[in-house]
Amino acid sequence: MKRIFLILSLLAVSSFTFAGDLNPPSAPGSTMKTLGEVEPRIPLGQADFPVTINQSGSYYLTENVTLASVAYAFHITADNVSIDLMGFTVKGDSSCSDGVYIDGQKNINISNGTFDGFSYSGIYCWENNSQNINVRNVTIKNCAGSGIKLVGDESCVENCRIIDCGTGGSLVRGIYVVSQSRVANCLIKNFGSNSTGNGPEYAIGCYKSSHIIGNIIDGNFESSSANYLYMILCSDGCIVKNNTITQNGVSANCKRFWGISASKGVTCVGNNVSENAYQLSATGYSYGIYASDGCMLKENTVYRNFYNSSTVSTYGMYATGNCLVDSNAIYSNTGTNLYTSSDCVLGTNLAP
Repeated sequence: MKRIFLILSLLAVSSFTFAGDLNPPSAPGSTMKTLGEVEPRIPLGQADFPVTINQSGSYYLTENVTLASVAYAFHITADNVSIDLMGFTVKGDSSCSDGVYIDGQKNINISNGTFDGFSYSGIYCWENNSQNINVRNVTIKNCAGSGIKLVGDESCVENCRIIDCGTGGSLVRGIYVVSQSRVANCLIKNFGSNSTGNGPEYAIGCYKSSHIIGNIIDGNFESSSANYLYMILCSDGCIVKNNTITQNGVSANCKRFWGISASKGVTCVGNNVSENAYQLSATGYSYGIYASDGCMLKENTVYRNFYNSSTVSTYGMYATGNCLVDSNAIYSNTGTNLYTSSDCVLGTNLAP
């Protein structure tokens, strides 16, 4: 009996001796990093302008900025740069050239604000070695030249507005991109009024394998005397879909007018080209939609263009060179509603 009691006593002491701490340790500290630690952001205010960005990084605006007698508000000379305007406005005047000048860089993002009043372009990049330039949620207004010009493959312009620009002469473009690029859900309005020049003027221009989707091009090139007016110019396998092109080129005195000009395998679907080029005084042929070289034209509406115009020949839709033309509504256009060459494939179109 004593031996059993001793063993039980030793077990009790052992259990007490090796029991853990009754007070658990405190919770470990957070290992999460703040946004500033993950991607340090560099603030920019009025005193920093004009600014040359020559180092990769993320920059943001802290206030509205007003400039005079400078070439560029932002001059970007480094790759991998993001600029968040944070809803603020960068305002120039006739002594300032561009809101942003991109000097042949790659991977540039500009977003969320306004460029107002520059003498040339809101955002400008004219170097062929540029790539992946992205502009989102930006308004360009009151710029005498172009809105957004991006010579750089794989670029993107989305949810932008080009308002009251392009009044300063020739070769103006609302939005211009090149290969494998995207222009989507943008508004171009009151662009190119009284513009002049021998070269073509574009509301939207793009090239190889680009997508032009869901844009509104309304009320541009009023009283323009530029020789050639294109609302959308595209080629080489582009997709042009669900755009609205209306009331452009009113009282224009140009040589030729195009609502959409497409060639070389462009897919042109679901666009509305209506009531353009009223009182047009052109000396050459003009078109609501012009297509050649294997394009597909489907489910477009082309209505009441060239009303009261004095021009050589006008066409609602003109297709040649093995195009597919199907399910389009083309009516009440001055001149010929629909012309197709004999090598085109016709589906069922409304074209009285």
